[in-house]
Amino acid sequence: MKKWIMLEDTIKKFLKREIKQFDESQDEANNPLNYFRRSRIHWLYLLNILNAYYAHEVITKSDLIHKIQVSHITILKYIQETINLGIITEERSTLDRRKVILKPSSQLITAFEDFFYEETRVLKNLFDERQQD
Repeated sequence: MKKWIMLEDTIKKFLKREIKQFDESQDEANNPLNYFRRSRIHWLYLLNILNAYYAHEVITKSDLIHKIQVSHITILKYIQETINLGIITEERSTLDRRKVILKPSSQLITAFEDFFYEETRVLKNLFDERQQD
């Protein structure tokens, strides 16, 4: 019974933190990561961009259209919004001028790395608290 209460307390702490985080995610001006919290498709867009960045691979508009199962009009709209906001940069391929390469801005990389660090730190602390009891 004691373990169940400890688990329940840990879950409650986690959920309160998640709710607070998503309540604060409306502030897109101060954190570029918050743009991508709008929907599942936005989040998939972010994950694909960052996956390519950290894998040192190129990702193009065409790649995203094929990877994310949504209409090409919708994903192109999201891409254009993020380019206009300065969250994503675009450049033409030197090998094939038809290809538009997408890259995360330095602000987006920093915001994601801060998010990743904070998320893993909090989860580790929750796990450690649970192990101590």
